[in-house]
Amino acid sequence: MPAPSLRALRAFAETTRAGSLAGASRSLNVTPSAVSHLLRELEQILSITLFSAHNPRIRLTEAGAALGARLITAFDAIDLAIAEATHQASDIRVSTLSSFLTLWLVPRLTSFQSRHPDTCLLLTTGTQPVDLAAEPFECAIRWGRGEDGASGWTGLEKTLLFRDRPVLVTAPRLLNAASELPRLAARTRPDDWRLVAGALGLPDAPSALTFETRALAVQAAVAGMGAAVVDRNLIAEMLANGLLAERAPDPPVLGPDGHWFVTLPGRLRVRQVRQFRDWLISEARVNGRASVIGYPPDATDLRPAEVAGIRSRFRNPSGCAEQPQLD
Repeated sequence: MPAPSLRALRAFAETTRAGSLAGASRSLNVTPSAVSHLLRELEQILSITLFSAHNPRIRLTEAGAALGARLITAFDAIDLAIAEATHQASDIRVSTLSSFLTLWLVPRLTSFQSRHPDTCLLLTTGTQPVDLAAEPFECAIRWGRGEDGASGWTGLEKTLLFRDRPVLVTAPRLLNAASELPRLAARTRPDDWRLVAGALGLPDAPSALTFETRALAVQAAVAGMGAAVVDRNLIAEMLANGLLAERAPDPPVLGPDGHWFVTLPGRLRVRQVRQFRDWLISEARVNGRASVIGYPPDATDLRPAEVAGIRSRFRNPSGCAEQPQLD
């Protein structure tokens, strides 16, 4: 029996993955009829029936499902091997969290690039912590407590960048009316408002609008849509630049969780990984020493009618129903 072609095997793997000829054709950048031809070729060569139905979505036989699953694993391994082989030694692949990337890391990247112009950071955000032993990342930024016994932390080299210090933030001109503004929340941090509101002596109240991430809630606060609660470490630059103003609990509310740099111990032998870690530590220390009070509100206080106008935009306290992501 002649061996099936790699094109036919790949077509079957992508058809299994996509569940349809149209999906496989998009993945392979060929026409659905070309995929169908390759699948017929594969069935003829193997002398087995792979499909029990084709329209509108494909349905696999037991033999077809077993073969498809193994081919998907095999082609994924090939793709990963090629990516590893073509990976440049100066590239550092980093898995990070979306709000950390947007609010903290991106505004500082010019500093890293000026110090290490030959190093290329490949930044990716994800909804779950990556397995550094199995996935193609040199290091990651994680949020949590960094406990060795906790799932996903064992066996990692961990460096704490900063722990959470949540504060209330608004657009500067709205600061004096912060307690009356609609509350902007992040689905991934359901307790932040309760902690800060209690420390500031504010009453318990539902959120007017809920976002997937803290970065989105912060952008809404900058736009004057209400007040948000966020880790002060993430928005220190925005406070210094006058984009936001803060009401901070005194004494500060310090959370048990924080942002960590993590990697496998052996990866620290790579010079570029060490340089990235050391730069993060340096930036975090500068950030931690900052004593910005927060940009003062405009000289003209917001009139009650303006506050009422902002509050009237949000009548439904239930918030959004988007799927949560780690941020």
